[in-house]
Amino acid sequence: MNRAVLSILLALSHLGAVELKSTVDVTHTGYSHSGDQTEVSGDIELSQHSSFFDGKMSLIYLYSDRYKERRYLYLNELYASKSMGEYRFEIGKRIVYWGELEGYNITDVFNPKNYLLDPFDKSAKLGSWSAALSRYFGDDVLEAGIKFYEENLALSDAHTPYYPLPLPYSTSLKLQEERYTPTVYVSYTVSSEKVVESESRLIVWHGYDNKRNFIPVAYGQELAQYAYRVNKALFLSHIVYDDMLFKAEASYTHVIDYAPMSDYWQFGIGAEKSLYDIADTDVTLYAEYYRYVYKESTKVKNVDISEIYNDDLFLAAKLNFNDTQSSEVRAGMLYDIGNREKVFKIEAKTRLLDRFVLHAQWLHILPSNHTLLSTFKDHTRIQFGIRYTF
Repeated sequence: MNRAVLSILLALSHLGAVELKSTVDVTHTGYSHSGDQTEVSGDIELSQHSSFFDGKMSLIYLYSDRYKERRYLYLNELYASKSMGEYRFEIGKRIVYWGELEGYNITDVFNPKNYLLDPFDKSAKLGSWSAALSRYFGDDVLEAGIKFYEENLALSDAHTPYYPLPLPYSTSLKLQEERYTPTVYVSYTVSSEKVVESESRLIVWHGYDNKRNFIPVAYGQELAQYAYRVNKALFLSHIVYDDMLFKAEASYTHVIDYAPMSDYWQFGIGAEKSLYDIADTDVTLYAEYYRYVYKESTKVKNVDISEIYNDDLFLAAKLNFNDTQSSEVRAGMLYDIGNREKVFKIEAKTRLLDRFVLHAQWLHILPSNHTLLSTFKDHTRIQFGIRYTF
């Protein structure tokens, strides 16, 4: 892999100006039911711009001093893009962002999540080998894309704090069809500023679902992910009215010829309110609700992290102190109405000098006995770290 990365760097250096951006993050984490750990994580991004094409490559890495399974170096992005008038084409290992809601994105199904980094970080995603062609009609966009194949997904081992399974995990992905059977999608985005500012997107998806079942392998001694194929309709939208932002995400999934799994609906709605210059501080308030509904309640349930959001209320606030250090505090609660399960999180960060950011996080889980979070028990996590960008 190192030789391949060096070859890519040399090729980019001959094509034009290469911009380099990198971060290094050192974080110490304390757990209420496990030993402390210190980890080093970060990324290295290279971007290239020329009259011929634009390119990007990113490497992500993680090193834990305690858990060997949480040590990796991944080529996470490697793609080229080209704009030609009203058209834009991208191909390579890409990360796609679909979503509107703050707490959890129902429609963010394109890339697998990086659960090794943090199962509670929805922004941690892994690139997928894919291509997309977009056609612009003013502010509206028609896009067609293809995801070439499905990759294995690593989880933390059983002795790590957030292992979600009752048996050891096998990273060998099992699939309903061939691994290289592609997934395709078509989407259309409509934007308007006539009466109120709004943007809505409809996506039709055919191929492997982002949700996976877990099946026994190795004579029942291990569990492996099973990828099955679906037809999926996704909708996401936001409307801005005065200083309020209203958001919605929804999906319907029809499972193709896989009897253990039911068809299902998901939807989420939310509102965001901003209050400015309150004692020199800007405050943003969030309120969101998520619902997960099975068409057939007798089939497989609770096999994916998304199913935690089955009847949940998310409340949060962000405080921006408007200082030269870009200091910020975020606090949120996820409350499962049916199971009375709660997840609390408080995050804070402030800039030190120009390139250093101090950050901290407190996470507390009060689980029930009926969801995936029940494997985490009554649990608290505290993190302190420093991030350097250059």
